[in-house]
Amino acid sequence: MPRFSTTLPAQRKHMGFDLHRTPTDKPIRAIVTSQDLIVCNTHYWGGRTIPCEHPNCPACSQSVPYRTHCYVSCFDPATHDHFLFECTEHAARAFEDYRVAAGSIRGCYFSASRPKKARNAKVIIICKPYDPSKCNLPEPPDVTKALCVIWRVPYNGLEVCGNTNGKKKAIPVEKVLARMHNQPDNACDPTPISDILSGNGK
Repeated sequence: MPRFSTTLPAQRKHMGFDLHRTPTDKPIRAIVTSQDLIVCNTHYWGGRTIPCEHPNCPACSQSVPYRTHCYVSCFDPATHDHFLFECTEHAARAFEDYRVAAGSIRGCYFSASRPKKARNAKVIIICKPYDPSKCNLPEPPDVTKALCVIWRVPYNGLEVCGNTNGKKKAIPVEKVLARMHNQPDNACDPTPISDILSGNGK
């Protein structure tokens, strides 16, 4: 027998979180719900985006170049849409500057646009504080888990950055970004994250 209802089913795609990139025709305006950035190297390989899994990365073994991307969860106060936002490490410097000034990027109202209105044009991000009395921000999702669902990669074996000796350790965003910024283009970073934390990395 068919079952009828007067209510719509809950959204289930990507754990309820879509991945947005800056469009060419209009800016994205939203409030960051994450406490900090999530940074990951990715490849476009096999017709889709996948995370770099150096040193055993199939895309690296085929000399496919990578790009460093940054991810935050965001809330659009106009549509009440809670989503993930992706940008390059260079565009993310605006978030880094905001975090240094405010101590966290949560509550950062930002506008991301492409002034030249071309698909691969430079993204400009402008950040400013948002009045918390105007909007109750939702709790941030587990961004890494949501990305694994979107990328269709296992989450159970995910290596958590800063998890050394069984203890989680926070990594300053500027330290990770600086390390990636100093790498040669399209070269995988062979330095373990534990060495970066301990100061043994270059």
